[in-house]
Amino acid sequence: MKKKLTNNLLLKIVSVIAAVLLWGVVINIDNPTDTYTISGIPIKVINEKQAITDNNLTYELSGEKTVSVEVTVRRQDRRKISADDFSATIDLNEIYGATSSVAVNIEVVNNKSLIRSWTQITRSVRVDVERMETKIFEIRVIPRGSLEETYTFSQNTVSPGSVRVTAPESVMSRIDHAGVELDVNGATDNVQETGPVKLYMDEESKNELDLSDPRIHLNVAEAEVMLEVVKTNQISVDIQVTGQDAVADGCKYINYTCDPQMIQVTGPRSQIADFAKLTIVEDLTGVGENITKIYQVQDYLPKGLEVADGQPETIEVTYQIDKLEQRSFYIGRNQIRLLGMSDELEYRFGEDDGITVSLRGLSEDIEQVSASDITVILDLEEYDKPGSYACEPVIELPEEYRDYFEVSVGTVRVIVTRPESEESSSEESSSENGSAGETSGEGTETSGENAPSESVSATVPESDSLAGDSSLEDR
Repeated sequence: MKKKLTNNLLLKIVSVIAAVLLWGVVINIDNPTDTYTISGIPIKVINEKQAITDNNLTYELSGEKTVSVEVTVRRQDRRKISADDFSATIDLNEIYGATSSVAVNIEVVNNKSLIRSWTQITRSVRVDVERMETKIFEIRVIPRGSLEETYTFSQNTVSPGSVRVTAPESVMSRIDHAGVELDVNGATDNVQETGPVKLYMDEESKNELDLSDPRIHLNVAEAEVMLEVVKTNQISVDIQVTGQDAVADGCKYINYTCDPQMIQVTGPRSQIADFAKLTIVEDLTGVGENITKIYQVQDYLPKGLEVADGQPETIEVTYQIDKLEQRSFYIGRNQIRLLGMSDELEYRFGEDDGITVSLRGLSEDIEQVSASDITVILDLEEYDKPGSYACEPVIELPEEYRDYFEVSVGTVRVIVTRPESEESSSEESSSENGSAGETSGEGTETSGENAPSESVSATVPESDSLAGDSSLEDR
């Protein structure tokens, strides 16, 4: 038996084959194949310079920057396979313009023998291409914090004064300005510091642009900035108006409006302490309408003082000058007060039983006045002898109107007689009428012979001109 086993070659061969087959069966049972996904394979870009950089372009991969594959390996080899065993590349010369996509090429670079099979999951990626732009921005000083009260900024210096920024168009359109932040909280003297140059997306320097994007390049990273801090003083604006009583005829100066009424100025502490107000003198002689004037603040400041930063550099003043209007009022006998009459004399005025009074003033004031507000006073005390006299009436207005109007009224002819018979009284009246016509020139009165002696009437000639041209005072 031993001889048969040792000398039988065919049996040996069959035994080996059977053993191999048995080993394969055991391996398949104990170490089966697994199919799974490997992610995170980084994408490498080729021909970037030729397709992008040389044409002043830039690009950005849209979405994920890695790709995935599905692999089949023996279970015992699964831990040996990773994303490092694969290479993923895109060729920027092969961008498809219609969709801005480019095909992904994946190769197995390590452990090829362990990988039974693999399937590419990510076939293409989107590449956003845009032009690069270069702009120069002035570097601003961005103060952070608050100065001590009554201090302000006078001027600032920055070195270097500007920065050259290169970035994609979409990024450049979001940049408003460049600046260096400076802490000035509680400062009473000049502040100087070196800080990083930042880019801001709004005028208020609140939204800062993220500079971690490798496509954004600044030619300077830092700048030295200095803010000059000076003492401030808030002064009032004093408008002095001359010629307000000599404005154009028929007009009246009312008032003025000033904007601003207060302004801050800066300068040496010793000088600014003695400067309390800014005085502007304006002559309105002959002016007949509203006027607005703009004054440069610096022209009215003493040498050494300046307008504080952020304050208006001009002052706007509007002078209000209104037209005057004239209105006549007829005052009846019941509103005429007679003073100083003698019991031994009789008084007659004329044919009219009232008097016309003219007022000149602002239309808005005249509209508030009626004839009942006007009182006419005749003082007859000095007329103690018979005759014809030209009497100057006194006009009284309510207290609230007295300073608003120019008043004009004609003289009143007063005829004074002694009580006599009706016939002699009539003759004396005729004689006095003739005498009055020669002396006063105020008009001729025709009186009926049977007119009662106690009747009172007045003839008041209307005046074409006013009593005077002086302007009214303000209310």
